[in-house]
Amino acid sequence: MNFEPMASGKEDQKGIKGSLFARESSGLVREINWLTAMFISMGFIAFYVLPISYLSGLSISPNGLVVIGALLSWIVLLPHGYLWTKISEKFQRTAADYVFASRVLHPAIGVGTGLVFGISQMIFDAAIVYDGVGQLQTGFSALGTDFGGSYTSLATTLGNPFTILAIGAITFTGVIAINIFLPKYTNQIMGGITIVALVTFVLTGILMHYVTPASITASGYDYSSIVKASSSATPLFSNPILATIGLMVFTASFLPFVNGATSVAGEVRGGSKAFRIGVLAALVVAGLLITFFISSSVSTLTSEFFIGAGVLGPNYSNLLNPIFDVVVSFRNLPLDLFLVIGSYFWYLAIMFAVALFVSRYFMAVAFDKALPTIVSYVSERYHSPVVAHLIDEAITIGSLTVITVTPLSSAFFYGMDTADAMALLFGFIVVILASIVASIRRNGLELKGNRAVILGISIADLIVMSVYGFYWFGNSTIYLGINMNPVTWLIVSSPFIACVSNNIAKLDKIIFKGQDGSIT
Repeated sequence: MNFEPMASGKEDQKGIKGSLFARESSGLVREINWLTAMFISMGFIAFYVLPISYLSGLSISPNGLVVIGALLSWIVLLPHGYLWTKISEKFQRTAADYVFASRVLHPAIGVGTGLVFGISQMIFDAAIVYDGVGQLQTGFSALGTDFGGSYTSLATTLGNPFTILAIGAITFTGVIAINIFLPKYTNQIMGGITIVALVTFVLTGILMHYVTPASITASGYDYSSIVKASSSATPLFSNPILATIGLMVFTASFLPFVNGATSVAGEVRGGSKAFRIGVLAALVVAGLLITFFISSSVSTLTSEFFIGAGVLGPNYSNLLNPIFDVVVSFRNLPLDLFLVIGSYFWYLAIMFAVALFVSRYFMAVAFDKALPTIVSYVSERYHSPVVAHLIDEAITIGSLTVITVTPLSSAFFYGMDTADAMALLFGFIVVILASIVASIRRNGLELKGNRAVILGISIADLIVMSVYGFYWFGNSTIYLGINMNPVTWLIVSSPFIACVSNNIAKLDKIIFKGQDGSIT
């Protein structure tokens, strides 16, 4: 059994007959260029939807420095992005960070980390599918405010749970079908979707600068009353510095997820340059766009407007969505339709990135016998991981059903928040600890580069992740929507503990050997 060895040129061309068409196949090895790797990273970071979360959080930390918080939210993660860049360069394998943790710490710990990443992101993807339809509903509500008639009716229809389920299921099934049956064209399709998402994101950010208080009032909302309501906000933190960090924590469900390109590291061509662009540059570009967007949003409407909308509650929640603000302010039907439909591409870009991510982590874990081997199967005909994608499809659509048409919706979102917590504690922090351990041991598994620099960067990243964790769990009802108690802690930790304990007896005799990843 080995950890995804690099395919030779001969294997690239011919594949391996009569065996599982997986790691050695031309269908999965080194077919992704640096630009696609960057698009995958940007989609997995999910920065397109981050401004909505960030602006909604202003009512929690009304005394925070809004633009400074947006700027620092990605700057403090530069060590994090750099570390994952080095992991991708060192271990050019499917789910490289999972492989790294498995080698440095223990195979069973790696399995726990890999499965926690996969499980948490399926839950996240179900929420993205759900919120994507909600984005359309918000957009058409704005069109109904401007133009009435069929747009208002369509917005009402999009609010129906069964409509949400149908549209979401069809959309996500399409994403999975493209990944399974058209892998040769997936990169181009995802690239086209990403371009539309980026264009509408940037255009919306520009137009937010020109949304005026008068245009908000003209749409039926009293701007002055909303701003006045901001004085009723109760700061979670009295100190402005702590409040600014509190705003940054609203990005912690998005920006730390720089391992999109790392998940497909074995398929990326271009070497170190490709990973620097795919991981680190993606974080920088996304961070700059977020900072620009937030700065533009509060330039004329002011932060008090978003604070007040948050204080006033559900009837004003649409105002926290920049698409709504822009559409009701610029009554140009072609432009408005483009922005409304284009903003749905924000969610599509995320779906494509997460679908790739989940399938690769399941494959990597299955390679090492911690999941049934069939999960690692890659179709000889389609050159895609069919079983892994179908597992993702079934669980994501099942989760979407729970959200939309069952009484368990609130319990699911509880689970979604705990999934974020799991990814932070048992995904990122475990991999960071692996980097620290590897740097100290110096047994050939340490990341390439100056050892002291890598160790310092790893410690800095651990501090940032720990601060985020401290805020999350210390104020869990605000950031996670849950109350941390012994039962909650058991729920958060149980998937990792179960994965590790179930596999430790099976894998504790595995001994890693050599840089090619072969093991006994």
